[in-house]
Amino acid sequence: MINSHAHLDFDNMNDVAENAIAIIPSVGKQNWIDVQMYPYFAFGIHPWMVQDHSQQELDYLEYLVKCNNPVAIGECGLDYLKDIDKKIQLYFFNFQLSLAEKYKLPVIIHSVKATEDVIFLLKMHPKISGEIHGFSGSEDQAKQLTSMGFYLGFGLQILNEKSTKIRQIVKNCPLEFMLIETDDHQNPNDLQLVAQEIALLKQIPIDTITTQCDNNAISLFNLK
Repeated sequence: MINSHAHLDFDNMNDVAENAIAIIPSVGKQNWIDVQMYPYFAFGIHPWMVQDHSQQELDYLEYLVKCNNPVAIGECGLDYLKDIDKKIQLYFFNFQLSLAEKYKLPVIIHSVKATEDVIFLLKMHPKISGEIHGFSGSEDQAKQLTSMGFYLGFGLQILNEKSTKIRQIVKNCPLEFMLIETDDHQNPNDLQLVAQEIALLKQIPIDTITTQCDNNAISLFNLK
């Protein structure tokens, strides 16, 4: 199975199963080097980290993208739940969207309480593809994003029966636009639990879920 978003470089993470594939996104300059230890990695600046970065580091981010082989730009995006200057967030996100467009890479997007702005900005970059990881928007926003060709990432939150909104979105989301992930969950091998829950919610065999989600990740990230 392909884990579309796993922070394996974080100190508290357990080892992933030998036959598993994972996309390792960076969150900023502090782990741009670390993520390169993995076969499939992404370069980006997380919205939580924007105030710790400068234009010089954005320029260095572009240098890294040019000189290495990331599978995506990210993790980047917007988080309006945090008390972080929106103008700075928007500037950094826009810059990274432009990088994705320039270097023909997909984006891995963090979006919390900001999905309308994310959709607005993505419409300004119609050539970009990508994943909204840990999707937490509305049913209507999910439909808008999938109609634009974006994939929605779902993780262990869907196991919580109180998360009725997101579980309903999982039921209704076309499987062709779904990815599975564990994000910063300590045990990335629990990806199997995510796949099992989607199978239960959709009433589809788990093999169908894993095969399609794997194919989606291979297509989006151009995995070899």
